[in-house]
Amino acid sequence: MRIFFFVIILLASNALRAQEEETQYFDKDQLGLEIFSNQWLNAPDGVTISPYSLAFNVQMMYTLIGKNSHIALAGGFGFMAENYQIDALPEKSDGILTFNPINSDLNYKSNKIRFNTFEVPLEIRIRTNKNSRNKTWKLYLGAKGGYLFQSMHKYNGANPENQKEHLKQKTFNIPYTEAWSYGVTARIGYGQFLISGYYALSNRFQTDRAPELFPLHIGVTFFIY
Repeated sequence: MRIFFFVIILLASNALRAQEEETQYFDKDQLGLEIFSNQWLNAPDGVTISPYSLAFNVQMMYTLIGKNSHIALAGGFGFMAENYQIDALPEKSDGILTFNPINSDLNYKSNKIRFNTFEVPLEIRIRTNKNSRNKTWKLYLGAKGGYLFQSMHKYNGANPENQKEHLKQKTFNIPYTEAWSYGVTARIGYGQFLISGYYALSNRFQTDRAPELFPLHIGVTFFIY
């Protein structure tokens, strides 16, 4: 009888060990931090976007389908802060928003517009088996929608109307911005670091009321866990 129970326990132990070996344990990649370089596609004539225009994003992602599979579906929420360093001032006139280039003689430290957005991302995750370093190659393709809860223009420099005066101001609620946005995303990388991109399919401003602003973000993602 003792031999019988010993054999049963041995067989069960082997079955559990085999099951564990077949199970794939992939990185959760839940809390991610992103930094992007911003570009403004189809910028108005005479308006230049500084290469130091950056966007920062914090995302919390959850695996919805395929937790232990090479292909999974993940979704979550996040917060994006976009900063565009530009050489033009936004001005509203007769129901139209324009960006007028700053006079080259005007001395200023910074001039930027900012958009703060709540986001809901969704992506398909493709992962390879872990290697000897316990790392995987990853390709994440998806899309995200966002709700703009704050926009602002910040200026610090000589007063355009009186260059002898210094002007530092922050103006909220840029006119004719669109509340909702959406676009496609892609991330590829190894381990916890991924090269990331976002291409907007929606205009940041209302059509025929302001210049077209279709953001293009290229940067990196670091998953804390």
